Amino acid sequence: YAMEGPTPVSALIHAATMVTAGVYLTARCSPMFEYSMFSLKIITIIGASTAFFASTVGLVQNDFKKIVAYSTCSQLGYMFFACGLSNYPLAIFHLSNHAYFKALLFLCSGAVIHAMGDEQDIRKMGGLR
Repeated sequence: YAMEGPTPVSALIHAATMVTAGVYLTARCSPMFEYSMFSLKIITIIGASTAFFASTVGLVQNDFKKIVAYSTCSQLGYMFFACGLSNYPLAIFHLSNHAYFKALLFLCSGAVIHAMGDEQDIRKMGGLR
């Protein structure tokens, strides 16, 4: 399982490094994509479908870290959607902002999970003090 690592490792991997490389590579290869409208349409469709699918799947999860991870996937879909619309500066801006706040969100979720006695099921997280 991808979400079984310690919280700081999850914050680094899922917010700043591994998952964001594809968006950065797409933005860096933007001059090549501008020559093919078909590839831009494919990137737009993949981005939109990823954003919709990941956010829908994230709605039915009960594991705290999985919810945050599916949120990251949906945001990556929005970034690819922006790349498909040839709005690369917006995608990179979203990428940098997302990496910052999602790393903080992972760390905060780790604090909540620790306060709940290492419980990650959101159905058992009532009454936090």
